[in-house]
Amino acid sequence: MVRKIAGPFFTVVLLAYFLTLVLHISGNLNSYQWDFRTHRQAGQIYASGANPYDADILFPRAHTRFLYTYPPVTLFFYRLFSLTDYKSAFHIFLFVKCALFIGLVYFWKREFLKKDADSLFYLFCLLAFNSTVFLDLIAGNINLAEQVLLWLAFGFYIKARLKLFCAFVLAAASFKMTPAFFLVLLLLSDDCQKYKYFLGACGVFLAYLGIQYLIVPDLFTGFIKNALTVVGESGGVVPSTYKLIGDLAGTVAKISGTTVPRIVPFAIAAMLAAGILYLTYRAWVQLKHRPLPDRQMLTVFLVCLAYALIHPRFKDYMYLLLLVPAYYIIKNIRHTKAAPFLFVLFILSGPRLLLPVAASVMSLVWAYYPLIVAYCVWGLYLYEIAASREHPVESKASRRK
Repeated sequence: MVRKIAGPFFTVVLLAYFLTLVLHISGNLNSYQWDFRTHRQAGQIYASGANPYDADILFPRAHTRFLYTYPPVTLFFYRLFSLTDYKSAFHIFLFVKCALFIGLVYFWKREFLKKDADSLFYLFCLLAFNSTVFLDLIAGNINLAEQVLLWLAFGFYIKARLKLFCAFVLAAASFKMTPAFFLVLLLLSDDCQKYKYFLGACGVFLAYLGIQYLIVPDLFTGFIKNALTVVGESGGVVPSTYKLIGDLAGTVAKISGTTVPRIVPFAIAAMLAAGILYLTYRAWVQLKHRPLPDRQMLTVFLVCLAYALIHPRFKDYMYLLLLVPAYYIIKNIRHTKAAPFLFVLFILSGPRLLLPVAASVMSLVWAYYPLIVAYCVWGLYLYEIAASREHPVESKASRRK
């Protein structure tokens, strides 16, 4: 009886907390959803006949310092929000994102976690990876819609409906381009026509970009220029492997009083990315030769983790992609002892309590904490797959059969 009451009560409390966060965001129009403010203004600028990729035009009107980095065709989407006043558009965009998130959580439970989903999963969604969901909502980025499209694509992939998988991946990649990486899943499928689908999807994606270049070459050139500019941004809002290596190099240079050539962090990041892809591929090969009911889903999770670790600009709100893979491995861990990870968790301290050199290192730890957790999850998957001979990372639902 207690468990029957505690579960719904806990869910209601978490829902109330989520609503509080949403109300807090909705009451601070000038402080939150800065990406949406920039993108909506870019749509208005384009509608007026000006160039939204020109920072001298965009910055004064949007009252931000963020460039518009999406392809020209996406400007039509943001023009829709200029049909009403900013306050109404702000709340419409926020409401749609909240509805998408709730629907996505339901989809995760139904299609991926199934029996492994419980009330703690809601808490995990709200707090994991430095509260990545909250970071997404306050940023006002298109990321959540992109995530919905990607997870729908993953659902079709698991069901071997590869045409729909391609369609939804391409839709997800229509704004930020990089989700096209997930087309690599086609090459890991068992379908005899996988190469045909892969080449066809790549052709459609290139045509999507090429047509825009032919029709509006000036805008497309501005898009490419802005996209390359933001890749070089710095800060804790981009806890990616590439940024971490760059910051570590900067810390070493500061402590030692030397100058680290710019090519060194890039070369280290490239080698590390190659190692991540190689180890992930080896884990997939091991997974491929084992008759598991969840093999395709585990393949999706491995590719998601590899994507997050090698992406040069994997921002804090993009860790939403790893919520399900992380929770799944927590619920299904079989061959790994958690004590070392708990030990590391317990010894973390605030920078103010440490010596100057240690404080510099710990400031990086906190800034890149989501990335560190992502590496731990990836490592758990590799270890679980390698350690299990017959039934690696098997779901509880499968073990009950």
